[in-house]
Amino acid sequence: SLCWRSCKYCERHNKIMKGFILVGFFLFIQVLVADEVELEYKTWTSKAGTKIKASLISAKHHEVKLKTKTGKIISLHPHKLSEEDQKFVFTKFPLTEIAKSIIGKRIIIDDQGSTVTIVFQFNEDGGFEFGTEESEKIIKEQEGLIYKIKGLEVEIFKGQEKTNRLKFYNSLTKIGDTLSFGLSRTMVNGKIISLEPARPF
Repeated sequence: SLCWRSCKYCERHNKIMKGFILVGFFLFIQVLVADEVELEYKTWTSKAGTKIKASLISAKHHEVKLKTKTGKIISLHPHKLSEEDQKFVFTKFPLTEIAKSIIGKRIIIDDQGSTVTIVFQFNEDGGFEFGTEESEKIIKEQEGLIYKIKGLEVEIFKGQEKTNRLKFYNSLTKIGDTLSFGLSRTMVNGKIISLEPARPF
């Protein structure tokens, strides 16, 4: 009868659907297992000597994200890791050319709009320092600043507030390059007259 044929059809349909569900479930389990295998847990050591077992999730010049086996996400500045672990991080997530060019450097700028010589310093620990040079002495302008590199721009922060930005025009920074800085649309231009290793002001 029509009813019998319909029931037989439904039965076959249900079996097929159950088969799809089972296949989907096993594929889902395999993906989870594969993700867990790919995480590559290792023991990380801080400069202070503390250790933790975790997997590297992502890294930028100012932040490394690690994931423990319990699922906890840890964010820290790469400078807080041992030298060996920093090398491991940036082998997996290489620094951009501009980051390699300015991190750990002091850049001295001839402000082309005035007679002031400006000093910008990008410390390895993520701290940013700047000041003006007068009579071979540097007058430091502000404390507690950090920097984040985005493309060829560097954003300067005091806590969560963006206080300044610098724009480079070459990823391989060198003496003679132009550098723009300021928050407004009309940025101030300066010329790089010195590029030195960072050191205390």
